[in-house]
Amino acid sequence: MAELKIPQELNNFLKSFSGSLSTDRFQEILVALFFAIFGFFLARIISNTFTATIGSKLTLHQRLIWRRGIFYFIFMLFLIASLREAGFKLSVFLGAAGILTVALGFASQTSASNLISGLFLIGEGSFEVGDTIQLTLIRGHTIEGKVLSIDLLSVKLVTLDNTFIRVPNEQLIRAPVFNLTRFPIRRIPITLFINFHEDIVKVRQVLIDVADKYSLVLDEPRPEVTVTAFRESTIELQFTVWTLQDNYIQVHDEMQERVRNGFIDNGIEIPIPKMGLVEREHEVNLPLTNDDIDTYSNKQALKREPKDT
Repeated sequence: MAELKIPQELNNFLKSFSGSLSTDRFQEILVALFFAIFGFFLARIISNTFTATIGSKLTLHQRLIWRRGIFYFIFMLFLIASLREAGFKLSVFLGAAGILTVALGFASQTSASNLISGLFLIGEGSFEVGDTIQLTLIRGHTIEGKVLSIDLLSVKLVTLDNTFIRVPNEQLIRAPVFNLTRFPIRRIPITLFINFHEDIVKVRQVLIDVADKYSLVLDEPRPEVTVTAFRESTIELQFTVWTLQDNYIQVHDEMQERVRNGFIDNGIEIPIPKMGLVEREHEVNLPLTNDDIDTYSNKQALKREPKDT
C-alpha cells in the first residue's frame, strides 16, 4: 500500500501549530470550555428555578419571557468570561460583531422590522400565550387561532381545525387584532328576521323566555332584543345573550336551535323567499295584454310586443 503523502506546506503548518500549543495555553482553553459549559447549565437551573417559584405568579407569556431573559443573560456573562480566559480580545470581537449586525440589518430589513415589531408586541401585552385571537391581513384574509408562542420574529398560532400558522410580527402591528378570550364572558349576537305583521312585543318575550330557560346563558348581563332595521317585507332583529368564554361554541350552536323551536311553539313565522309561476291559457307567442302588464311591479321595464298583422 502506498503511503499517504502530505504536502510540505500543510506539514509545516501542523508542526508550527502543535508547537504553539504549550501546556499553559492548553490549560487556558480547557478553563474557557469549563466556564462555557458550567454557565450553560447554571443559567438553565436558575431560569427554571425562577419559573417554578416566583414565576408561578406570572402569566404563561410573562414566565416565558423571564425564563429566556434570565437564561441568556447569565449564559452570556459566562461566555464572555470564557472568551477572555481563552485569550480573545473582547474589544475586537465586539467591534466585529457590531459591524456584522449593521450589515445584517441592511441585508434583511424585513427581519429587522419583524424584530422591532416583536419587541412592541411583547411590551404592549395585547394578547398572551393561550389566548385566541382573530386578525385580518392586508389582503383581506381572516385568521383565527390560539396563540402557541410570541417570538421576536413571528407569532405561532393553531387554528380550530388544528392547522399551524406562523404570522410575522409586522402583520400583527399593522392589522387590527381581536383578542377573543381576554375577558371571562362573551356576547353572542344572533340576527333574526320576522314577518312584518308579527307582534314585536310577543317575539321579544318569546326570545327572552328561551334565553332564561337555557342554563348556560348568563342572567347578567341580561339578554336583549333590538329592532335593527325594516326591510321590504320583513323586520330585522338582533338577539344577544352572554355566556362564559368556555361555553361560547356550545351556546352559539344550541341557541339557534332553541330559538327555532320557540318560534314554532308560539306560531311565529320566519320569512322565506318565495317564487311564483304564472300560467297563461293563451299561446306562448301571444303579446301581453294591459292586464298582464299591470300584474308586474316592474311594468315600466317591459315592452309590449307588436301584434301580428
